[in-house]
Amino acid sequence: MIRWRLSICIMRPFALVLFAFAILSSSQTNPAPEPRLGFSKAALVQERKDEAAFASQLSTESISALHLAITKRPHIAGSPASMAVADLLRRRLTEAGLDTEVHQFEVYLSTPKSIAVQLMEPAEESLSVQEPANPLDPDSQHPDLGPAFVAYSASGTVTAPAVYVNYGLAADYDQLALAGVDVKGKIVIARYGRSHRAVKIHGAEQRGAAAIIIYSDPADDGYAKGLAWPEGAWRADFMAQRGTGKYGWFWQGDPLSPGVGARPDADALDPASAPTLPRIPAIVLSSKEASKIVCQLRGPAAPAGFQGALPFTYRLGPGPAVVKLDVQMDAGWRTIRDVIGRLPGRNPERWVVLGTHHDAWTFGGVDPGSSTSAVYETARSLAALHNRGWAPERSIVFAFWDAGEFGLVGSTEYAESFERQLREKAVAYINADLFMRGNFAGGGTPSLRDFLVQVAKDVPAVSGTGSVYDDWRAAEWRAQPADRRRSGPHDFEVELKTPGSGGDFVAFQDYLGLPTLSMQFDFDGSYGTYHSNYDSRYFVEHFSDPGFHVARTLSELFGVAAMRLADAQVLPFRYSHYARKIQEYLDDAANWPRDQDGNETAKLDLGASKAIAAQIAARTEALERRVDADLEEGQGTAETRAALNDQLARLEQTLLDETGGPAKRWYRHVIYGWNIHSLYEGQPLPGLAEAIRLKDPARIAAETARIESALGRMRAGIPEINPQK
Repeated sequence: MIRWRLSICIMRPFALVLFAFAILSSSQTNPAPEPRLGFSKAALVQERKDEAAFASQLSTESISALHLAITKRPHIAGSPASMAVADLLRRRLTEAGLDTEVHQFEVYLSTPKSIAVQLMEPAEESLSVQEPANPLDPDSQHPDLGPAFVAYSASGTVTAPAVYVNYGLAADYDQLALAGVDVKGKIVIARYGRSHRAVKIHGAEQRGAAAIIIYSDPADDGYAKGLAWPEGAWRADFMAQRGTGKYGWFWQGDPLSPGVGARPDADALDPASAPTLPRIPAIVLSSKEASKIVCQLRGPAAPAGFQGALPFTYRLGPGPAVVKLDVQMDAGWRTIRDVIGRLPGRNPERWVVLGTHHDAWTFGGVDPGSSTSAVYETARSLAALHNRGWAPERSIVFAFWDAGEFGLVGSTEYAESFERQLREKAVAYINADLFMRGNFAGGGTPSLRDFLVQVAKDVPAVSGTGSVYDDWRAAEWRAQPADRRRSGPHDFEVELKTPGSGGDFVAFQDYLGLPTLSMQFDFDGSYGTYHSNYDSRYFVEHFSDPGFHVARTLSELFGVAAMRLADAQVLPFRYSHYARKIQEYLDDAANWPRDQDGNETAKLDLGASKAIAAQIAARTEALERRVDADLEEGQGTAETRAALNDQLARLEQTLLDETGGPAKRWYRHVIYGWNIHSLYEGQPLPGLAEAIRLKDPARIAAETARIESALGRMRAGIPEINPQK
């Protein structure tokens, strides 16, 4: 599930500046259009009609039919089945009337030749890495299903005592050390949760473990949380979670070719020395199989927070359980295919990009079949409108990435291959990955917060009562801390989730500096079949989206957002809100170099950055007021608006630090990054946060300077206001 460069100059003064409000959705009726970001009143009337025509094309039957076609068989990246899905998408997009293209890359992927796990002591027993079939879901019997595995695991045979390490976090290893437990040369067993599996593997490797086993404990995802499959959506005890073990914090995409598209003639690193690849064997087990090891451990009792939900007292070990792992991986170069469908605009030199991935670990019922089918439905419905004479101002590009599961590979290779074109032409990237029945969640760069709020207000809720925004705001308000709730909701507004990782937006945000959005409905309960054989059509029909009504709503959200970004006279960015968020981050960062008792652990001076952020806020607020007024009054020409739009679209790029090559600094965004010590959460001011965590004064000073320089570039890139009308 995961990345341009142009200098920003201050333009000559002109009358046009930042935006007025965009439009009410096709799905609601109002006596008169309300202002919406980026549109004049006259343009708003036609936009409303076009959106209504688009929404009328959406069909749950069409979504279901495409979903059925792409989830019939397992289609892991690099396989003939994945190629067949790519070809199906290409054909369907062509039939709908889109211009299609396929981009092929040769990337380094890793799948298992064989995996064997044995409990050697105190009694020999073979453990299964295969998930058993269940007649309730006929797909679970498919002959193409293989063992659960960790992509990019090292190959090797290891026999050693087992040690239980809880979640495998740094704090957990500290607890083991206090208990006198050494993991060197041992096989550690960690439960999923609180960090990415690659962080668990890396942590074990750094501490000298010989291998690692990862499993899903019922305390985190299983019967202790609620009804397990098939009675409910929580993970059954026989389900294992596959996934990539690539160390994606170095760079995303192909693990051997940072910064360049992985073509046959591209330079590539030696796998033996690439920092992105694990050096120890790693496997995954279901909780049922893992319990056969954990229940045999003795030694110190598990510290507070280590006890899971398996029916016995957890102990740390080592031993007397001794485990033998035999992991033989098939790693090498394989072909993947990205599929692109293009709806040409009147200005084909500017693009709105909407993307999702099409590969899956198994059937991909939810991940990514839910979003693949929803994005396709958006493309099909907009193409139907286009075939009747409608054309967007900017082109709309629909992208279906390959090898997303291996670490955002297809999207990253495309972003690296077409860096210059994307940084010049793309005005925004919208990402989709997976969704289920639940609460709407919007994420992305803060400049698009107000835009997404307006889109969500204009799309009906899945329930048919109120709007998506109404439900979104209500859910976010319920999640506020008690102190905030006591002040009342009258001035409460939703915020976009901080961009992190785990989705194909990463290359576009962190490597290219493109404004990004993500939209999904978060899980109402659990997605227990995640990355298992049971992530199938059955789970979607019975649990995640019966009738495909969530998918239809998301298709409408995608379409309305894409249409407005494509047609806006002035692009609907609110950089004043972005500046306010940066001010919040800087204020919060002032407390980072303090311990739990409030003692200062490092010197930090962000005064210069705070001053620049305040200037950005003041200038962009003035800019936005002027643009709103100009649109309201019908001021400005197409030429001045085009020039303004280019400046606005590229302002995000000023926040990239492009010093050093991609192997050294692939994550170039200074304000946003991935908090690798979490799961996929975003980390504001990521470089500074890491420097403070490491308590490195020189690095803290360097990161402080990077932030100040980035904000200085952003300030310089803000268009000037022309006082002349």
